[in-house]
Amino acid sequence: MSRLSKVAIRDLEFRKRYPDTAEHRLKSGTRSGYETLLKILMVALFLPQGFSFLAGNVRLTVARALLIILSVAAIAKPSDRRNSHSSAFVPSDLFALMAGGWMILAGTIMSGISIGIKSGGVSALEFTGTYYVFRRLLGPVDSSVRVIRFSCSLMVFVVALALLDPLSGRMVIRDLSNSLGVYVVPYVLDSSSYFRNGLVRAVGPMEHSILFASACAWFAILTPAVFKSRFFSAIVIGVMTIGIWFSQARGPLLALLIAMSLAMFNSVTHQFPARWKSLGTVAMLGIGFICVYSQSPLATLMKYSLVDDETRWYREAIWQTAGPLVLESPLFGLGVDSGWDWQSHDVLAGSSVDAFWLKSAMDFGIPGSVLVFLTIVGAFFVGAINKSSCLSEDERRLSVALGFVTTTVVFLGFTVDLWGTCWILTAAFAGIRASLVEIVILGNRAAKLEVG
Repeated sequence: MSRLSKVAIRDLEFRKRYPDTAEHRLKSGTRSGYETLLKILMVALFLPQGFSFLAGNVRLTVARALLIILSVAAIAKPSDRRNSHSSAFVPSDLFALMAGGWMILAGTIMSGISIGIKSGGVSALEFTGTYYVFRRLLGPVDSSVRVIRFSCSLMVFVVALALLDPLSGRMVIRDLSNSLGVYVVPYVLDSSSYFRNGLVRAVGPMEHSILFASACAWFAILTPAVFKSRFFSAIVIGVMTIGIWFSQARGPLLALLIAMSLAMFNSVTHQFPARWKSLGTVAMLGIGFICVYSQSPLATLMKYSLVDDETRWYREAIWQTAGPLVLESPLFGLGVDSGWDWQSHDVLAGSSVDAFWLKSAMDFGIPGSVLVFLTIVGAFFVGAINKSSCLSEDERRLSVALGFVTTTVVFLGFTVDLWGTCWILTAAFAGIRASLVEIVILGNRAAKLEVG
């Protein structure tokens, strides 16, 4: 009997006996109240900043308030698995915990106890807290799929609101939320952050056009995995692409093109098991060659992207100026949201750091930035899970799409900063992937016990 036949027989027996297969979860599981709360959290992520409120000297958004409540629920929630081995370790679990602890530690050491606990604690809540909320509170079969499907539909509504900005020539949602007087977010409309090429950039209820475009790209990538109708998926992706275009943010548009290319590559080479290792090796060798032989590696890499010359050289100037400052304090960085000597470079016009990985290293040191990276990618260390019988068909598709999203997160981290909504979303995607991985690990563990 061939090895493939043995695996098929084992899989069939496993499906009959083990209670955590996708089929059993589908028959016995009911939608949990936590799933509804996660959807509410997704809505809260896209509320305008004007809906924030002050608790002492800490600004609490609705999302942060919900995260506090849901984090407590995630910690207190008992495992709902039925077999004796009720939980599984995923590498990102440890990295997320270490990242949150390091954020508070680095902030305290560099900025003092009060600022460190306040700013570092908020960062840890938004990142580590979000990760564990989605890691622990997703319920029965296709729970993660339904949350993402809801979020993709929600994003269509966000795009519609954002398009009011370029159509009306003003920031409609920002002005509306500021008029409430709860928390006013000042802005200068004619600055390049909000106005470019004769049009107001699409922002809508989000903090910045870059964040709006990045969210559009991520949910456009996830759309085909969670909607079975190709026609409807195409419409949603088209809406997201329009949103990216009117945001005038070229980095997220390039990220979407990269993800689409990866999806096509995956479809064409699905019978080649080592396709991702081969592609990754080629990409790393190419990047390594550019880093070694180019005097301005980042600018060289961005030369072949959709980013204009002025923008890519500005990004290079940021790295040239802030990079040495990080190397002077590599362990704990410069302090959370601390000032830095951007005036020393005559090209720079402000203190904004348009590079997520660099900004993380400035706030929390190189170890903090590395731990954030490892949290985002850690759930992929166990390998592919898209053929596991423990997952439903939709969950398997989602697991692949999350890989594409994670690739774009890593890419965008070198060219734009990700904070607020997108900072939280990166942790949410990591938590969802880890939740799917745990289901597969528990299934494989049970299958081994059955065979044994």
